[in-house]
Amino acid sequence: MSEKPIQEMGLREIRELARARMPHEAWKHFMGAAESRATFRRNQRALQRFLFRQRIFHDITDPDAAVELFGYRLSTPAFVAPVGSFSLIGETAERDVAHGAGRAGTMLFVSHAAVSSMRDWKQATSAPIVFMGYLTRGREDVLRCAKLAEEVGFAAVGLTMDTIQPVKIGDRIPLSRVDGKPRIGHPASPKDIEWLKREVALPMVVKGIMGAEDARVAVEAGADAVVVSNHGGRILDYNRAAVEALPEVVEVVGGKVPVLLDSGVRNGGDIVKASALGAKAVLVGRPVAWGVAAAGVAGVERVIRLFTDELKRVMIMTGVARIGDITSAIIMRDGEGRAKL
Repeated sequence: MSEKPIQEMGLREIRELARARMPHEAWKHFMGAAESRATFRRNQRALQRFLFRQRIFHDITDPDAAVELFGYRLSTPAFVAPVGSFSLIGETAERDVAHGAGRAGTMLFVSHAAVSSMRDWKQATSAPIVFMGYLTRGREDVLRCAKLAEEVGFAAVGLTMDTIQPVKIGDRIPLSRVDGKPRIGHPASPKDIEWLKREVALPMVVKGIMGAEDARVAVEAGADAVVVSNHGGRILDYNRAAVEALPEVVEVVGGKVPVLLDSGVRNGGDIVKASALGAKAVLVGRPVAWGVAAAGVAGVERVIRLFTDELKRVMIMTGVARIGDITSAIIMRDGEGRAKL
């Protein structure tokens, strides 16, 4: 029996095809999470606890899912997360992710841990790009990459700052691809944000925020956007879900800078829920990895477009014409409004 075209596949089918095609060690790495995997599972369960308030009496048939960030208009709020290990899937995977992001009309966040250079990323895509540095690589290398990102025309630069301890896959700390030694952590300091902000003129993104106080510190230090993220469950076991931390971060930021959500997004409905809680956009990691493993450029494009189509469907079913009009009025927690027996 012939394989279904990627354009007709849902995410579950893409995931299974990726599992069959991805090297076994790469699959274990991508699907791994810290220790008991409690945070990994909580990310998705927390999103699933929100339900939609259906509304059908309206004339909305073609909602506008476009968002603007750093002066760029994107066709979708489903951005590509800064995954440093796409190259484990195959030698063309990073280039395919970049190309697919451009075809899907989204924004591409790229990791300091990736193999591709700033020029490689820029040449591979029409998408606006955000470079996310790791201070574990040292200030000198962060600055070198950030300056090059600025030179070649990236949209923004930033720091992933939650790795004060290294990521874990189960009980194991993965080896660094720089020196082959176990990965290390690096203290997080607002002085690092202030430093990079002085050195580069591009907007500054801070990722790894999981609470109001850290959000306040990041913004006061110069962050132009913050990403609420628990690193996909790979840093702290039994952490809160990212979406559980989102409301307090949005509240303390107070509209000063955009807030993005990372960790646990698995469909377009999750994007609506994040938007209803105040997120400007979301970062999509593992599903993009499944897409590129399953079908290269076309697989990445399919995942982003699938999420966007699902997002628009929810907007129609809840009576919202534009992504910016989504509010908490269209969602409720499971159990709210339950009839008394």
